Amino acid sequence: MASKSQKNFCLKYKNTAIDIIVKKNKLSRNYKFTFDKKHLRGLVSIPKYVGFNEGLTFAKENAEWIYKQVNSFSPLIFIENNSNILFEGRTKKIIFENDTNTKVFTTKNSLVIKGKDNKHKIILKDWMQKRALSILENVIENYSKNLKVHVKKIRLSSSYNYWGYCNSAGVISINWRLIFAPLEVMHYIVAHELSHLIEFNHGDKFWRQVESLCPDYKKQIKWLKKNDNYLYRVRFD
Repeated sequence: MASKSQKNFCLKYKNTAIDIIVKKNKLSRNYKFTFDKKHLRGLVSIPKYVGFNEGLTFAKENAEWIYKQVNSFSPLIFIENNSNILFEGRTKKIIFENDTNTKVFTTKNSLVIKGKDNKHKIILKDWMQKRALSILENVIENYSKNLKVHVKKIRLSSSYNYWGYCNSAGVISINWRLIFAPLEVMHYIVAHELSHLIEFNHGDKFWRQVESLCPDYKKQIKWLKKNDNYLYRVRFD
């Protein structure tokens, strides 16, 4: 049964087929076009009184933009045996080894995953998330002491929309995909979010606070702007 609130389309542009989802929003008064980084598709939000085809027309009018977004994620980087990925900012070769025992370890140039056949990707992803959390816990503990702020809870995020988030209740959420980036980048994101527990804006005082924890934060911002698509392009399935 077709949904009354959304409709799927396929937009063909420059020999590329792009999935478009047009969705009616009861609270929206305007058209909005966003890019779904996880599924590599366009999302068009329209007022409830507007027809779906008008939403598609809006997408066609902005076809070049969505085409560039999709193209910027090509090619996807799939975790496979003998593939290469960035891990903590360094290129590592993925090596799957069949073994009854589960284990992951790093060498100078490789990431070795031991486990039962067809389970290596699951094992690696779980290991990476646990490693990211362990690093985050240490960094957050040190930085929060310096700032004299209390972090109530640490969460790992799988978001495709943000790298870090915090709230006034002291809950901090950091994207585990930062494990692919140099560790200094993760340190910057933590410094950024913890600084928001003191300054809930991006004014001069906020950035001075960030700099007190992460003196080279501008370098990390530059790296992230240049390579953020890479971190999202790595796929386990």
